[in-house]
Amino acid sequence: MRMPTCLQLTPGRAMGKVCLLFIRNTNQLYNSIITKISNQKLKRFMKRPLILLAFFCLFQSMNASAQEKKTLTGTVRDSKGNPLPGVTVSEKGSANGTTTDAQGHFKLAAHSGSTLTFSFIGFSKKEIVLGDQSDVTVALSDAAKDINEVVVTAMGIKRDRRQLGYAISTVSGDDIVKASPTNFGSALYGKAAGVNIQSAPGGGTSAVIIQIRGISSITGDNQPLLVVDGVPIRKDANLNTGGFWSDTRIRGNSLLDVNPENIASINILKGAAATALYGSDGSNGVVVITTKNGAGRTNGIGVDASYSYGIEKVSVLPDVQNTYGPGYDRASNEALYGSTDGFIHLGQDANKDGQEDIRPIFRAYGQFGPKFDGRTIQYWDGSFRKYVAHKDNWKNFYQTGHSSIANVGLSNANEKMNYRFSYTRNDYQGIQIGGKQQKNTFNFNTTYHISPRLTTDIVVSYVNEKVHNRPSQINRITANYDGMFNPVDDVHDFFNRYKTSKGYKYVLPANAARDPQEALVYNIRAASFMDFLWQQLAQSYDENSNRVMSSVTLSYDIAKHWKFRGRFGNDFTGYNAETKNPSEYPLAFGPSGAYGTNTNTYNLIYGDALLSYNTRLSKSFGLNASAGYQARKEEKHYTGLSTRDGLSQENWYSLAASTNPITDFSAYKRSYYLQDGLFGIVNLDYKNYLFLELTDRQERISTLYSDNNSYNYPSASLSFELSRALHLPKAIDYSKVRASYGIVATPAEPYVSNVAYQGGNLNGIPYLLPNTNYGNAGLKPQRKKEFEVGLEGKMFNGRFGFDVSYYTNTIHDQILNLTVPASTGANALIANAGDLQNRGVEVALNGTPYTSRNLEWNVRGTLGFNQNKITRFMDGTDHLDLQNIDNGSLLVSAYKGRPAGDIMVYNREKDATGNYIIEDNGYYAVDFTHYQRVGNIQPKVTGGIGNTIRYKNFALDFLVDFRWGGQIASITNFYATGTGTFASTLKYRDAAHGGVAYYSDGTQNIAVGSGAAPGGATVYNDGVILKGNTRDGKANKTIIDAPNYYLNTFSWGSYPGGSPNSTYADAVYNNNFIKFRELSLNYTLPVKLGSKMHVQNLTVGVFGRNLFYFYKSLPNLDPEVGIGSTYSAQGVETGTAAASRTMGVNARLSF
Repeated sequence: MRMPTCLQLTPGRAMGKVCLLFIRNTNQLYNSIITKISNQKLKRFMKRPLILLAFFCLFQSMNASAQEKKTLTGTVRDSKGNPLPGVTVSEKGSANGTTTDAQGHFKLAAHSGSTLTFSFIGFSKKEIVLGDQSDVTVALSDAAKDINEVVVTAMGIKRDRRQLGYAISTVSGDDIVKASPTNFGSALYGKAAGVNIQSAPGGGTSAVIIQIRGISSITGDNQPLLVVDGVPIRKDANLNTGGFWSDTRIRGNSLLDVNPENIASINILKGAAATALYGSDGSNGVVVITTKNGAGRTNGIGVDASYSYGIEKVSVLPDVQNTYGPGYDRASNEALYGSTDGFIHLGQDANKDGQEDIRPIFRAYGQFGPKFDGRTIQYWDGSFRKYVAHKDNWKNFYQTGHSSIANVGLSNANEKMNYRFSYTRNDYQGIQIGGKQQKNTFNFNTTYHISPRLTTDIVVSYVNEKVHNRPSQINRITANYDGMFNPVDDVHDFFNRYKTSKGYKYVLPANAARDPQEALVYNIRAASFMDFLWQQLAQSYDENSNRVMSSVTLSYDIAKHWKFRGRFGNDFTGYNAETKNPSEYPLAFGPSGAYGTNTNTYNLIYGDALLSYNTRLSKSFGLNASAGYQARKEEKHYTGLSTRDGLSQENWYSLAASTNPITDFSAYKRSYYLQDGLFGIVNLDYKNYLFLELTDRQERISTLYSDNNSYNYPSASLSFELSRALHLPKAIDYSKVRASYGIVATPAEPYVSNVAYQGGNLNGIPYLLPNTNYGNAGLKPQRKKEFEVGLEGKMFNGRFGFDVSYYTNTIHDQILNLTVPASTGANALIANAGDLQNRGVEVALNGTPYTSRNLEWNVRGTLGFNQNKITRFMDGTDHLDLQNIDNGSLLVSAYKGRPAGDIMVYNREKDATGNYIIEDNGYYAVDFTHYQRVGNIQPKVTGGIGNTIRYKNFALDFLVDFRWGGQIASITNFYATGTGTFASTLKYRDAAHGGVAYYSDGTQNIAVGSGAAPGGATVYNDGVILKGNTRDGKANKTIIDAPNYYLNTFSWGSYPGGSPNSTYADAVYNNNFIKFRELSLNYTLPVKLGSKMHVQNLTVGVFGRNLFYFYKSLPNLDPEVGIGSTYSAQGVETGTAAASRTMGVNARLSF
């Protein structure tokens, strides 16, 4: 294969040509994006990355040296002289590398004078300097002990892992991208102990929530702080939480903009001691992300390219019954529709088949009508069809989605500088109809050594995203009687009829005058389903966002022992959304349609300075001390306007088209937040095996009153490396115990502590009234105090490793909204009104059960146990309701002395012996006098097991994760059971499914034995006798029919005055699952063949994500369908979009 012309040049000239070509070809695209941005501040800011890129590219082209590479061959053996296959041979400080073959041979083109590193599990790493030799033999010794791992900790400080006195989980960038995820959050499932991931349904545009060590806030945000290259980035705390009448779009969040292909490593700081330097940002943990830089190259342009294509399909479909059509119980069918056989008789023969025309009861939400038998019926559009079930309706409701991710990166390095530039294009279309996403991500990372003592690092990331009709929840279909379709319906008909041929919305019979030719002949139950199609396929909701994340870091070696680091960072997002709702009917019938626009800007400015001193106090003692200052400012603006009462002209999408004047200008919001702090760090070590770290931070925040806004956050941690201090058995390579204590916090949101007023006017007289949510000048942050101990080690020449942690924390002064008497003029008062406690154990294991010349098997596993309890509420309060479903039919609540997230319902009554009480009507008696606890939404244990199996040039990697303990309230299961939609409702409908045979004497149902009913009465086989006793203690013998059993037992509104025999306890299920989460199979081109093709690496493979469940306790639905940023919302399923599985192919190329 012939190399591209520019790559045959010297590295300096090649760099210049590549940069000029790239700038020339991307300048038009970049300018077209900038010209569409109305915000002048953002426009100016956005020009900087390209200017910086051009500068550094040209600078590098002038300064890169043309050091030549030479080809080195060699053999790697063990201490006994046996060849070692699979040894990684790499050029230090670059991405250049290879592996040895089955005979231990390798071939690598490397620069003269460079350092080659040889590493293999179970053996000590070895380095050699490449001189004039062209062939080498390298011997690796046993007892690999990989204990000197450097990790990035709080404030971007790099530390040796063995010196840390607290737990930290690390996930490499390679592990993140194995299954080609659309975001890094969904790639963390099961890979870090104590870290739970919740991906909202909807695919690549939907939010992913990370939760570390349970919850820290009863009602507030529980997401960790995200830090990218030392700079905190935007956190989205208030996401869509499952609204029914409000916005049903499934929103994304900030972490979706962090490009997985650009991540070098992720370090997760869990405990308070690990995050104390972040003060009021550290209560929920911190996710520290380090992006890739150009240090992986040495004098020569490196090109890394990758591409993945995935096919996405719905992963879990409900098990529906296809035996019975629409209808209710026999009495209701006759009373409402005059039907005695479940059909409506039309008294005509329009199709001339000699039979009276009939049609099903299309308006019935129940599926208890006649069995499907293939007879001819008239459909709701007037056509005649066979009365048969359409078994693939739910499957056909979803489409096949796809994702396409293309990435290319250029990197180079020399003694003066290194750089890396990458571009990623992401095109995504999910399984829900009507939506798509386009995302362009540019990343630039450079380090420049201005002098031997002064270095600067510049990182810029620009993300442009366009989303059309992002996915919506389907609660108006599954949790709304007016949206459900039945088996006799064909979903394709709804797709064909949601819009008329003239482009207007479908026409119901009551509005036939709007379009007599295309109006539906009969009313349908699934009107809300047609509305959903109109929303997704006719209406437009277009979002366009531009985000710039950047940082500049200056590092200066002041003198011996003294160093200084200063950093400035920025995260700016400009967001615009435009709504275009077309006219639903001709203007002659009145105005319709709508137009709206909203603009959102977010700007975070960050800076810190750090002065460090490092010395040896004596032969035994070492000291590292640092002092610093950090500040952050956040500013948010939101403006939204929309037309009022329809469009004055059909499909004129302008605010000027508002039928009536726009009077609501209240949709303007702004928010400011300031935070700064002084901090100090002292690290002491004794004989390089005992390490003490002390930190302290004094912080001020703007969300509290000035005389109450300064708080202190200290921490202390101790690490004792047993394997250095003691003589342990030879099998133990490394062992360490650790302990830590720290204090962190969660601040109040902006303005909630203020006693704010709203203005008004009464008869020309202005007035001021306090807001209904009253502020609190004495409000304090939620303060988290946490103690942690841990043990970690490696054994058997590095073939087994473990890390075990125990933690206990209490979060004092929970910030809660408390209900107050209306006489105060307010509805709620915000106050510090509770304490919350977490206790847990985290276990991380890794091992190599088998290794040989051609085969290696590595296993890793994680476990996280967390127990949560509310230890205090304000006097007079014993609980707080977090979620209210269907007018109080089901609550998610927090009770004193209990884990937060108890599921409370009005439950069935029981007698003194524990038997259910049956009312005279044959139904369960429900106690509406008080709520009863039927579950808790928090899991007891989570974790994952991953395996990597390498055979020669093949690598198989797969991950299984699990969740056990806890419950979920599934409103979809509840509704679909009550309507007879799911296959489980076939129970009792006939004798084959357990139905009791009976006849009716006009007053009651009477059981029939083996004989016939008296007087020739009709015998039915759908009887139900509920187990329990009547109130007088006798066994229940009352027979109810199956349709009435389901319709009344699983009915909407289980509250006083609502459905008397319904309880939402039937909506609560155990939420346990074991899932095949991730799979990848890759083949890497052999080194010899790669060298002939002039490539360093070529890997092709297949992958799968969210493949299937080995076990799940929630029927019909995916158990991870929860939505929203709050844990309480995620514990209630109310009709969210379906989850999906993805399978695809990928390829990676380096040269």
